[in-house]
This record gives sequence, structure tokens and C-alpha cells, in this order.
Amino acid sequence: MTEGVAVIDLSVLAGRPDAGFGAPLRAALGAALAETLAAPGARAVVLCASAGWPVAVDVAGDYDDVPGAPGLRALAGGLAGAQVPVIALLSGQVAGGALALAQAARLRVALTGTTFLAPEFDLGLLPAAGGLVRLARRAGPGAALALCNHVQGPIPAQHALGLGLCDAVLSAEAADPVALARGLLGNGLPLGRGPDAGLADPAAGLAAVAQARARIAPGPLAEAAGRRADCAEAALLLPLDEALDYEEVAFADLAGGAVAQGLRHAAAARRRAAHLPGAVASAPRPDLQPPLRVALWDQPETLALALIGAGHEVVLGASAPERLQQAFARIAMAQETAVQAGRLDPARREADWGRLGAATEPAGLRAAGGDAPALIVAGLGGPAQARAETAAGLRALCGPATVLVLEGAQAAGPVLGLRRGGAFCEVAASDQAAPAAVALAHGLLALEPGAVILGAAAGVGILARLEAALLAAAERAVIAGAAPLQVDQALIALGLAQGPLARVDRIGPGRLATAIRRGGRDPGLLALAQQGAGAALYLHPEGAPPVPAPRLDALLEAVRREAGVVARRLPPATLRARLWAEMAAEGAALLQEGAAHRASDIDLAAILGLGFPDHLGGPLFQADQAGLLATRKLLRALAEAEGAPAPVTLWDVLIRNGKRFGDLSLA
Repeated sequence: MTEGVAVIDLSVLAGRPDAGFGAPLRAALGAALAETLAAPGARAVVLCASAGWPVAVDVAGDYDDVPGAPGLRALAGGLAGAQVPVIALLSGQVAGGALALAQAARLRVALTGTTFLAPEFDLGLLPAAGGLVRLARRAGPGAALALCNHVQGPIPAQHALGLGLCDAVLSAEAADPVALARGLLGNGLPLGRGPDAGLADPAAGLAAVAQARARIAPGPLAEAAGRRADCAEAALLLPLDEALDYEEVAFADLAGGAVAQGLRHAAAARRRAAHLPGAVASAPRPDLQPPLRVALWDQPETLALALIGAGHEVVLGASAPERLQQAFARIAMAQETAVQAGRLDPARREADWGRLGAATEPAGLRAAGGDAPALIVAGLGGPAQARAETAAGLRALCGPATVLVLEGAQAAGPVLGLRRGGAFCEVAASDQAAPAAVALAHGLLALEPGAVILGAAAGVGILARLEAALLAAAERAVIAGAAPLQVDQALIALGLAQGPLARVDRIGPGRLATAIRRGGRDPGLLALAQQGAGAALYLHPEGAPPVPAPRLDALLEAVRREAGVVARRLPPATLRARLWAEMAAEGAALLQEGAAHRASDIDLAAILGLGFPDHLGGPLFQADQAGLLATRKLLRALAEAEGAPAPVTLWDVLIRNGKRFGDLSLA
């Protein structure tokens, strides 16, 4: 304590900044506050964080109740009721626990560069422990609800000042904690709105709540949006303690719901994908500092854009000149859009563009000076002979330290394989591949939006097998009695952008059988009949949803007659349970075979590659939610009655040991 000013540095108390305000930090902060506030001569307390206020990778953990540590609401209440003023000196990103504590402080002073964010809403939650209620009471419900607008992203300090999220913005040089507190004490703490300033105009507050409710869009996040509006209204109409109780109950209801649990699982799966599993994870990490030379052949321009944006040098090539021209045009357009939006400095744009080169043949991927690239990522297409020649030419470009990644080829020796689907990538490595090479490829490919995971060297990959399982399950449901449109609509109602049968059918008649074979399965009677007749399941009118093809009923009747099946009604819930269970069965097989390292990687493949909605968490997460015993029973029934694959022994092992697929995501 200096001249009556106590400074509590959260960066010193925090063991891991990415743990946010979890139990260890809350326990340490509670003890520090108790000691400081009881000290004789204390005139003010400054809460600061020399390394930026802690932000949890999973913000919901800030609100967990753990024995032996004070809850976040109790800590915030202690700050609000302290006998001496508490000043929150904010830096970094203010979210979750940081927001709750800051709003409980007497004053909030943000350093330049500080941003404010409410990531809870994207997890189907809302800011709690007073973060929403106290802000609504101080700055009005409109400001509190504006913070929760998940579309706008982080709010810069100057904008936050206008919303009432902070009371002043200072440069780091002018924000010595002791000097700041002494100056404010000397002036009688003139800054800041009172804790109830936002209640002065209740009519305007109620109007802001009504407008927020009117803007709520249907979908999985609608409940969270409604509950945050309810909490803002409660802040306006109820005494503080009752409003805080209301907020606490709302948070608990949302946190215990299926939407929040699915979203948290999907977010955790994305975080895990950033870390390689197993032996590769324990190997020394390669140096990924730019600039590294990267050569791309027949790869998406999004990867090239991400690499140059990270400071690397890229030579981008394509087998078709027009494809190369289109890629450069799209890169230029993306950069211009970023410049216009203020996300990219024009000088930085020019520097990025200067690190981008072009090649019209694989031999041109080598740098102008003759140096070999650190990484070559190439797609192999066309006839087998052309693929072999391209691969041989690429190998000739490699230097001793070059990592070669071939899309469309199996991993062999030091050469890595790559399987793409949507925003999902699977790097395949043989036993002979150096862990550092795998880590280099993973680290650079992960710069592209999406996720990159480590898969098995052999096989068709996680995504192709999941898609085949989904399509085979959909085919079986149709033979059992459902119309293709009913199957697709049952999934679209949960948030899929397009039904699986319509997606495959749009490519052309007979693609159902092709997609199932691509995943290593044998197509059933429907796929074979469709392929033999060259018939489509749907008509696909331009700009309109697909509609059943004219002769579809006759085709289905013939297939069911051949299968000896009497069509029966399958409600949407039954359809979804069947499809999710069969996808989970394929996921279990992938895990048992060692073709996937983590259950969460399989769920992530379904989300990013097949459009499985985030709030559902993925097929293995759904199996955990439904119960492994019940799901295995359904799978056995489908195997006996309809010829679906029987569940592998991993189901028995997990059930016998009281485990879930989620326990296989921790590696």
C-alpha cells in the first residue's frame, strides 16, 4: 500500500490468464481483497492487470461454483459494498468475470486499446454475476443489450465510453495506478455515473427492451436473447438484489439447457483442434515465425490470403490459368474489403501483396532465387498418370527441410496427405513422418479459417466416412417409409442449411451411390436403383427449394417392394435419432480403429464439413446426451431389422466403465 492506495495486480494473482476468473483466481482475489480492505489507512483500491485482464477460453467457467472459492457474484458484491472506493483500471479484453467486477467497481478507467465483449451470448448464455444487471442500472438497458449484440464483435474503448461501459479512457503512459487513484481522490472522485444512473428514464429503458425483443430472430439463440432482455428489464424494475437473483436464475437455466451445452462443446472442439494429439504434441514445435516460403498448387485462395496476412511468402499456382486469375482477383477483393472496413492498413495491404507470387506450372513454385519452400501444399487431380507426374515434379522441388503435403494422395513416408471438406482439413501422416513436419503443416494450414486435425495415414478420412454413414442412414430411412423430403426437412428444422439427400442429389443423378462408396460403404437398394435409372430424387428449380421428382413415388415403391418392406410413418424426432445414431456409430468405429484421435475431432468434422449445427455439438455429443445405452439399443435394432452396421465394441467398453465419448476428447 502506498499513501493509502492499495494496488491489486490480477496478472500476479492469475496462474493462467486463459483460465479467466476461474476458482484459483477468485480464491486469490478474495483473499487479497479481504486483507486490503481490512488494512488500516486504506483510502482506495485499484484493480489492474499488467498483462491485460484475464480472459477465459471458456467464459462460462468464470461463473462456476467451486467449493473453497468465492463466487463471482459474491466478489462483485464485495467490491460494490467496499467502504473505500474501488477503481478498475482496465486493459486487454474485458469480458466475463472482468465485466462483472468492473461494473461493481466505483470507477472504470480503460487504457487505450482496451476492448469490451460479451462472448456469453454466442454460447447461448448471458453475462451474469451482475455484469448485465449492474450495467443496465448504470448505463441503461439499451447500453447493456448493445454489449450483448454478438454480431458487432469487440467494442473499442472510445465507443465503450459512450455506452457507459467505462468512465474514462487513458493512455498507458498516463495511467500509473497509484498516481491515478491519488488524483481522483484529490478531486473527490468526480468521474463516473452513479450505480443507478440508468434508471433515470424508465420509459426509454422499457422502450429499448421492447425494441430488443422485437429484433430477436428465430433460432437456437432466441431463448438467450429473450432472457437477456428479461434481465435488462428486471434491472430497471426490481431492487438490485432481486434483479441479481433473476439474472442468476436466467444464467443457470440457460447453462443447463441443450443449446448452451452443445455450443460449449463445439467451441471446445475447435480449441482442441489447435493442438496436435499424442506423440506429435510432445515433439519440439517448429519455428513458425514469418517469413516462411510456402508454395500452393490448386489450393484455395483463402489459404494464400491467410498466409500472406500472417507475414509469410506465398507462391500460388493452379493447373488452369483462369483459376489462378480468379484466385488473385478474389484475394485483391478481400484485401480491399478489409481496407474499406478499417481492418487492414493500406500499407500493410501492399506489403502483403508484395509477398504473393504466381506459378503456371509446378516447377514455378520454387522461389526466384532457387531456394526450396519450407512447405508445399498441392492438390492432385486428373487421371492417375497425370497425378503421378505432378507428384514426382513436386518432390523434385523439395529441399532437405521442405514439408510436402499432397491433397488427394495417401500419406507415404515423409510425405503428408491432406483431406479437405468445407472448412475442415485432415492432415494424414505415416509413421515415417517427422513430428516437426506434421506440426509445421498443421500450424500453417491452421491459419486458414476453419480447423485442421490429425488423421490416420490410410483410409478415406473422417469426413468421407461420416458423410457416407449419414447418407446410408438417410437411404435406410427412406426405404423404411420416409420420403426424401421428410428426411431432409427433419434436419433442416434443426439448423442444417441443406438436407443431405438434396445436397448430393443436386450434383446429379446417381451421386448418392457414389458418395456412399467414397466413404467405404456399399450402397443400398435405393442408391443402386437411382443410379441404374439415372433418376433424381428432386427437381431443383432455380432460386427455389427442391421439390420431389415426378416419378419418385414409383421408384420408391419398386425399391420397397424389392426389399420386402411395408412403408411406415417415421416422425421427425425418430428420423433425427436414427441419423444421429448411425453417424455416432461411424464415429465410434473411427475411434476404435485409430482413424481418429479424439471424439471432438469427429464432431468438428460433422460441424465444419457437413453443416451439423454448432448448437447440436456433433453426433458423438448427441449420443452422449441421448445416453450410450439407449443409442446402442437403437443401433442394434437398426442392424437386426434393416441391415445397418452393428455397433462396435467401443460402445460396450464405454458403457461398462461408465464413460462417455466426451471422455475420449481429452487427449
